[in-house]
Amino acid sequence: MIKNKVELLAPAGDLACFKAAINAGADAVYLGGSKFGARAYANNFTDDEILEALHLAHLFGKKIYLTVNTLVKEKEIAELVPYILPLYEGGLDGVIVQDIGVFRILKENFPKLELHASTQMTVTGIYGAEFLKELGFKRIVPARELSLSEIKHIKEKTGLEIETFIHGAMCYSYSGQCLFSSILGGRSGNRGRCAGPCRLPYVDNKTKKEVYPLSLKDMYTLLLIPQLIDAGIDSFKIEGRMKSPEYVAGVTSIYRKYIDMYINNPDKPYKISKADEDMIRGLYIRSDTCQGYYEQHNGKNMVTLQKPGYSGCAEDVLQKIREKYINIKKTISVVGDVIIRVGEPALLKLSLDNCENHMEVTVEGDIVSKAQNRPLSKDDIQSRISKLGDTCFYMQKLTVNTDNDSFLPVKALNELRRKACESLETDIINKYDSDNSFDINESTESFKNTKIHYENSSDSQLFVLASTMEQLKTVVKYGEVSGVYVSVDILLEDAGTVCKIIEQSKNTKFYIALPNILRERSYHYLDIIEKYLKSGIFDGVLVRNHESYQWLKEIQYSGGIISDYTIYAWNRKTVEFYRGIFDRTTIPMELNRKEIEQLCDKSFDSNMEILLYGRLPLMVSANCVRKTLDKCILNSKNTGSENNLYYITDRYHNQFPVLQNCHHCYNVLYN
Repeated sequence: MIKNKVELLAPAGDLACFKAAINAGADAVYLGGSKFGARAYANNFTDDEILEALHLAHLFGKKIYLTVNTLVKEKEIAELVPYILPLYEGGLDGVIVQDIGVFRILKENFPKLELHASTQMTVTGIYGAEFLKELGFKRIVPARELSLSEIKHIKEKTGLEIETFIHGAMCYSYSGQCLFSSILGGRSGNRGRCAGPCRLPYVDNKTKKEVYPLSLKDMYTLLLIPQLIDAGIDSFKIEGRMKSPEYVAGVTSIYRKYIDMYINNPDKPYKISKADEDMIRGLYIRSDTCQGYYEQHNGKNMVTLQKPGYSGCAEDVLQKIREKYINIKKTISVVGDVIIRVGEPALLKLSLDNCENHMEVTVEGDIVSKAQNRPLSKDDIQSRISKLGDTCFYMQKLTVNTDNDSFLPVKALNELRRKACESLETDIINKYDSDNSFDINESTESFKNTKIHYENSSDSQLFVLASTMEQLKTVVKYGEVSGVYVSVDILLEDAGTVCKIIEQSKNTKFYIALPNILRERSYHYLDIIEKYLKSGIFDGVLVRNHESYQWLKEIQYSGGIISDYTIYAWNRKTVEFYRGIFDRTTIPMELNRKEIEQLCDKSFDSNMEILLYGRLPLMVSANCVRKTLDKCILNSKNTGSENNLYYITDRYHNQFPVLQNCHHCYNVLYN
């Protein structure tokens, strides 16, 4: 039995890496251009280089996906369509997106363009995937923290294309849920400028030792390839847009080998050779490897703890990679048929020597004259027509049909060959690019002058998040508070007390603050939450992710819905969308005053919120700091929300509280 083919997706930070990926067997390449990419410090591609890469990719039957996966500010949004337009017309295969406003603009203006949801959209389950499917995404890259079982359920439920990471560096934080670099260092991970604070040392408050508790080992899944293929994953993604051509080629070639091995012979015992294992582990691994989250929720074995640093790679290994995949020119094998006969136009037919992708062209040349002296021999014709060195083609076989009495100048033979190669190349490219003629929509210009009209409100309201029972009991004593967001965790711990407090607070509105992360392990709480939401006790909910919103939609919830700052709204196009589904939208934490004024038209109304005070959550993680440095407290008697704090201290003696949320098994690291 032969398995369905999966796409091997390789990274490219520049044109050399792109060519290395194609030569090593990648089916597709993802890369960033001059704008909007989440790797600001990679070399990245100029527009002309992307067009060149598209031309080469399509000649060899490969695809290119452009990363437009940053959050985009209002002042930048007008640059989006002019940036994408020439690349779209050049045959761009797809765009990887994080920003809902960016998605809407691309969807409106390039309706045929394939759009993929970046892992930074933090899809953690079937609800978030369904939300994005309804919007019009074709493919999603779920959060890297998901198990193989959860990924399978998303695939089965939605039918969306699923792309997952199989190799490379891993963030400690849930995808897109990290403000650590931005708040502390002014370099936003959501803008492609992460400074990597998770790779720095911290002092464990218990042992007082300096360790690296937030630095995950690199992902390495060669042993899991059969399970990943059987799970129905459509695309396997290698991380590394800031890596060298040798890394890209070496890693891609090995995964190509073992993917093909299993797909073509699934019943044969699957085994990794020691030579391949040694080679891939030696290609710039950060300290050590793990298999990611596919088979475990978290664990100390996933964290480096010791100072992370890239292992080197033996020069002889790098040289072999260069010789095999980098210092070569990739060509397409063709079969030729040439007819040179007196009194007739010269004819040359070129066919792709590929049964899976048959294509042929026939071109005419000059009229062949009778030889006055020495006629063209078969060897002469063979030699001239087979010289395809300046093209991307290689003549596998050439059949020469001649009467042995003919003459054609060398220039005419060369022109015949050139015309045939150009014609075949054009047909191959047109096969990919024929659907990408630009049919501009009326909405193309509208986004440039979009205005959101807000009603001025002099009655600002103060809402408070209560994360513990003590906070809840305290905040209801103050009449200035208009509303309270009650953490779902204290409701789950002691619903009776929470409800009693609410009943005694007649002039205050109460909302359930749903989890930062909603995954299958928390689904058993949803029936309980639904009961309280529909009881009339609460006025609404605070949602932190698209998962929760889609779940509310599916249970036909009709109360108020407020989006937290973790549902990013960086531009008016996004705010406009969220105003259609949320009662209030929270302004992002990373915008400055001027940017907020641009977003809000210099006034707030009852539809916008801004965070004024409190410890800022810097990251949410599936891995657990306490479990890594001490032990899991899940089965402890003291797992209430008020007892689950751990502390780490950075090299400047700043202490960071880390809250262990044991209901949903995630950590929140605070400033």
